[in-house]
Amino acid sequence: MPMKPVLPSILLGALAGTALAQLPAPKPIFDARLTLKPGSLTEAERDLVKSRIAPAARKHWQEGGRAALCIPLQELRAIDVTSGAFTRPQAEQRAILYSYCEIGHNVDLDGIAIVEDGQVVAHLVFEGAAHTAIGALPDLNGNGLAEIVLASGETNMGETWGALSIIEIAGAGVTAFGHTGTFSDNCGAGEKDCRAEATRILARPGAKPAFFREMFTRAGDAGAWKKTAALVPLTLQEDQTEYELLP
Repeated sequence: MPMKPVLPSILLGALAGTALAQLPAPKPIFDARLTLKPGSLTEAERDLVKSRIAPAARKHWQEGGRAALCIPLQELRAIDVTSGAFTRPQAEQRAILYSYCEIGHNVDLDGIAIVEDGQVVAHLVFEGAAHTAIGALPDLNGNGLAEIVLASGETNMGETWGALSIIEIAGAGVTAFGHTGTFSDNCGAGEKDCRAEATRILARPGAKPAFFREMFTRAGDAGAWKKTAALVPLTLQEDQTEYELLP
């Protein structure tokens, strides 16, 4: 029986190194050190929120009984908006993140409406943390659709936390890539030597995108950020939020 050629270990190492070198470099997708500025809705989008989005959200939460938990005198409010191709490749769409109401401390009934040519083409509702921002990612998995990154945050007893989730509207359902913490500080608790920690999240595109993070800290609530951990792989935690697409 002919012997199979055996590659020297040094050659195998060189081939592995070449394969790694051919992988695209991770690209930043979120930086918790930055202050996020909400996008502005157009007049037409504000009208659409009142005429189409709010009534649909109200119907859903009332039929499910969750609207009864809303803190009184609250109205649906738009939080942020971003642009991308969210439901079909090359589409020019806008994703409006809104809060229907708050039902508890840092717990909201929220939604995302995808708008194209003045029409709501997808409407996603979910219950979870108080969301603060929405962003479009550059098609990490190569299917032509922009993934959605959601930032959330909460403060309790003077301590603040931040997190992000990554989702995609895939046909008649929602794909949840996962979530991770992004920020923490205890400077509101009156700590004498308070500190803040923040992460920069990066992603390498692919059929199964890979995620990475860098860590930063600062003394106080306005000091200079210093890197404390170099780029390392990041495993997103399971996102247990129940996302539902309205019919």
